[in-house]
Amino acid sequence: MNTIKFHQISDNSNYVVPEPEPASNSIPDWYKKQPGLITPDFHLSMGNSGVTIKKCMPIFDAMSAGYILKIPCDIYVDATNPERLSYSETREMKDFLPELFQKHSPPQYNHYSVDLNIYHKELFRVNPYWAISTPKGTSVIYTHPIHRDELPFTSLTAIVDSDKFISRGAISMFIKKDFKGIIKQGTPFAQIIPFSRESWKMEISKFIDSEKEMNRQHMDLRSVFYNGYKNKYRSKKEFK
Repeated sequence: MNTIKFHQISDNSNYVVPEPEPASNSIPDWYKKQPGLITPDFHLSMGNSGVTIKKCMPIFDAMSAGYILKIPCDIYVDATNPERLSYSETREMKDFLPELFQKHSPPQYNHYSVDLNIYHKELFRVNPYWAISTPKGTSVIYTHPIHRDELPFTSLTAIVDSDKFISRGAISMFIKKDFKGIIKQGTPFAQIIPFSRESWKMEISKFIDSEKEMNRQHMDLRSVFYNGYKNKYRSKKEFK
């Protein structure tokens, strides 16, 4: 099994900064609350499964892939001024863990396509105080925690060849406009997904060539009410 290493950047971070954890430990509340079935007896009597998004394994596999980095300490953010994003951590943290939070200079991203109807125009940056390394031939994707649209920000996506470069870079994010409040310590803000680098080429398959196999799989999947994909086609993923 491959090993992804999270390196502490500062001895001080050991006191306050939450440790990374498998994403499977940070499944969002909306998913936990979502029922798996809609009126099962009625749907079964009609020949339908009545399943919800809770039963969609591709959704679950995306949310539980890789590892989660969390906000290192409480941060107060005020995005109500459209011209200036303001923020502050506790006074003690400013000296204890310097450069936890910063903003990008506008020329660094002024051609980035951000929806200003949703987000503040200034680009925020969080230092996670964790660096990442992975085995030879592997890289990591940094992205916003998947299917966590309720968070008051969106983190930008990037790929780092972490087998060659121990990445200690900050994570950039846009804050939702008009947000004003505390983003609490421990809030998930980045999902880290390691993968093996391989070369790929694209091929277009004509409909007549793929129709038979696609139809076979579809009927095989629909021959059971529940968990057809999970039990017949899904491969288990492990991130410990």
